Amino acid sequence: MNKQTVWLVTMLTLMVVLSAYYIVTGPVEPATDQTVSEDSGDVQVKTGEKDDGGELKEEKGKKAKDQTASAETDSDYFVGYQLQRSSLRSKMTEEYMKVLTDPEASKEALKEAQSKIDELMKVDKSESVMEDLIREEGFRDAVVITNDDHFVDVIVQSDKLSKKQVVKLIGMVKKQLGVPATQVSIAHRG
Repeated sequence: MNKQTVWLVTMLTLMVVLSAYYIVTGPVEPATDQTVSEDSGDVQVKTGEKDDGGELKEEKGKKAKDQTASAETDSDYFVGYQLQRSSLRSKMTEEYMKVLTDPEASKEALKEAQSKIDELMKVDKSESVMEDLIREEGFRDAVVITNDDHFVDVIVQSDKLSKKQVVKLIGMVKKQLGVPATQVSIAHRG
């Protein structure tokens, strides 16, 4: 099989797997009608009557449920972000594959499309490795996004981040992805 056929089969397989995953998990949409407390990360419902302790009755009864729902929502956030990134990369790869399979494309266009596909795959792999390394550091989940301008955004699933953790994460990204510390942003989502 020639190189173009292998790439085409690989990309189509990737698209089928991602489509099946999306169909099984369903769409992931952020909750917009809930209030999130920044200091605790808990989802709080602002309706109901107050009991003797000043806490809402419904809120007190549902606090454990809310914390579980909050954790699941946050986990969905990371999975959704990763799926969105994969979908965008698949679309970009598909566009480059059209060029590769076009019999009338020039050699320069073929070479450029192939290099773009190679670059996308390299970036995708490096982001996946970086996310795995961050999880090994004890974070529940992480998303690493490498932008077109070579800035790297890292979002970790954590209620809070200490300065030491931020410095360590920046150092990991700098070492693994080879970007200056000034081009790395770290955020958390609890």
